[in-house]
Amino acid sequence: MQRLPEIKATYDWFFAHYGAETTERARKNDIAGIDQMDVKRDILERGIFVLMFGQFEKAVTSAFEDALNTRATNPDWRRRRGWDTSSLRGKKVPFETKLAMVLDSRSPSFAQITRTYAVRNHCAHGGTTNAVGSIDALEADLYRWLGELRR
Repeated sequence: MQRLPEIKATYDWFFAHYGAETTERARKNDIAGIDQMDVKRDILERGIFVLMFGQFEKAVTSAFEDALNTRATNPDWRRRRGWDTSSLRGKKVPFETKLAMVLDSRSPSFAQITRTYAVRNHCAHGGTTNAVGSIDALEADLYRWLGELRR
């Protein structure tokens, strides 16, 4: 999640300017202008959400690949079992499969991550009906989830 701080800092910079601008427009009673700014804020938040979650996806892929390389080459079949299958090789391994290989699929975090991934997919494909929630909360969740991944 190397770029996450930079992405979040950019969002924070925008949000500070957005707050100042909407305050100024409210002072001028420019309701239409505030509505236009809200539309732009929503679009930007969805983009930031996708970028931030993408950093977590990259971390999951890295943890998965590390685990795969370690486990698939282990001479002890009990440690290698299931990890040396061809379905785990290549770029077509679904995110949910990678996640299940590096995080307990019965954990509360796993369910929360898959729900967040569904929102990410919705936003990435132009959807605007699913709320993205707090960007600050997303950042905290991403770091917490990162700490739960096992290689």
